[in-house]
Amino acid sequence: MIEKIYSTLETFKDINFHKGLNILLADVTQKSTDKDTRNGLGKTTFIEIIHFLLGGSCSRTSFLKLPRFSEHFFIMDMKIDDSKLIVKRRGIESNYIYILCEKGSKFEAIFGPAEKKIKVTEWNEFLGSSLFNLNSADFRINENLKFRTLFPYFARKASDGGFLEASKYFKNQKVFPTQIALTYLLGLDTKLAIDQKMLDEKKKEIADLKKVLKTDAYKEIVSENINLDTEITILNEKALNFRRELDSFQVHPKYKDIEIEASIHAKQISELSNRNFIDRQIISDLKDASMNEEQISEISIKDLYAEVKVKLPEALIKNFVDSKKFHESIVSNRKNYLNSELNNYEKIVQEREVQVEKLSIERSKSMAILNTHGALEQHSILQARLNELLNKIEMYKNQQNIISSIREEEANLKIAEQKLIIEVTKSLEEHKTMKQKAILLVEEASKSLYNSAAQLNIGQTKNGRYDIEMVSRNQGSTGINSMLIYCFDMMLIQMSLYLERKMNILIHDSALYDPVDERQVTEAIRFGKEKSSERGFQYIITLNSDDLPEGIYEEVKGNILSKVLTDSDESGTLLGVYY
Repeated sequence: MIEKIYSTLETFKDINFHKGLNILLADVTQKSTDKDTRNGLGKTTFIEIIHFLLGGSCSRTSFLKLPRFSEHFFIMDMKIDDSKLIVKRRGIESNYIYILCEKGSKFEAIFGPAEKKIKVTEWNEFLGSSLFNLNSADFRINENLKFRTLFPYFARKASDGGFLEASKYFKNQKVFPTQIALTYLLGLDTKLAIDQKMLDEKKKEIADLKKVLKTDAYKEIVSENINLDTEITILNEKALNFRRELDSFQVHPKYKDIEIEASIHAKQISELSNRNFIDRQIISDLKDASMNEEQISEISIKDLYAEVKVKLPEALIKNFVDSKKFHESIVSNRKNYLNSELNNYEKIVQEREVQVEKLSIERSKSMAILNTHGALEQHSILQARLNELLNKIEMYKNQQNIISSIREEEANLKIAEQKLIIEVTKSLEEHKTMKQKAILLVEEASKSLYNSAAQLNIGQTKNGRYDIEMVSRNQGSTGINSMLIYCFDMMLIQMSLYLERKMNILIHDSALYDPVDERQVTEAIRFGKEKSSERGFQYIITLNSDDLPEGIYEEVKGNILSKVLTDSDESGTLLGVYY
């Protein structure tokens, strides 16, 4: 329980608490007008300070970070199992807590006899173990349950949406963390709730993976209209053929030089062959000319002589006999010239043919090497094509594995889901005593309220997960949601004690009672007083003085804390200053 809250801030109003019901009032002074407000007196600040001292987060926007407050310690004296602890924390070093144990306390073994500075995370772990029996050695529990995921049910904050729904203390609280926390607080099988959460996470993973397969980016990589098994079979055969070709591939070290040499030989052979073709045409013409010379027969020497006589001087041609001899000499010389030219061309052609034959032999040798060996460039191209093919096969196999994994995982999830439904059903039956206890505690609180009938349902949804919710049989009642929360919280604090946990503090902000009619407020306060006294827990509420029903005042005046907040001036606020 909390014994005292105070501060090194001189203007702060120290507040002392006692067992059972504690009422912190915000009072109206005679000077107050309709324009005055009690919303800034410190009721909400009070709850913020309790969360701060019990390991809550401290954001940059918190008033505890303001320069005028950040260096001041806020302090709480508290008892856990009759052992006193003094807890100090300040905004300027909000990651740390100062702990001082009462001399002779059993917690000296943990914190030592002197004041000790520890991290907030260590403090929260200690509180989880001490107040809620959380086992930090249990990995699954430790990953999903912390002191700070449980304590807010016992000190709801209006600013977090804590008074919107009974099963949640935070507006955007997710389903599975909620079910995990509630199953633990109710003494049900929390590990099954964790299994449900993990199952849901796997479902989301599969759903996300299936979404990826439908994206345009993925469709660009893999064709939709193919049978992967068939395509992989065909591509594997192609890859095998490429491997065989590469295995038999021999790379000659001078392949490029030999290739160039063979090309030069081919070019030379072509040039020589072209020149021989031309020369053979000339040889043919020379042979024809020689044949014509031999076929020259008797010619008319007289006519020739007469023609020559006319055209040549008399001195050059003596007589016919001389002319004849002259003609025969010309023919003979012509034949000799033709034969000489023919022989020369035939010799040149023969020499070229010999050269062509030699070049052909050299080219054949080069081609034989080129036919049995390959170039490194060709080998690289073949290897690149094989790698491309192997990459494609790998990509198809990955897609095939993804699809197979999805199908297999979906089937396994269906099996696991059905199995979990059976296990939760069985567990609810095994924890029937806990279930009935919680239901009856809610029923008891509900009956104590005027014309209100709240009830707790503990069961399963259609998909088998735990379903824990508060419902009302009287939807027309004013402030019914607040009273559902009231009944639920009263059940939680009593279940904590029933389960032999040391969490024995319940705090309700005035926001819970704001929409509730006076008669229900009266009964709620009366029930809270009776039960806190009977069960041994501390029930702290903050109220505006005009919201405290007159009919209950005499019964609870001894429970009203000595420090009453007023709106006379800033000294009447909890912090003693406006900010």
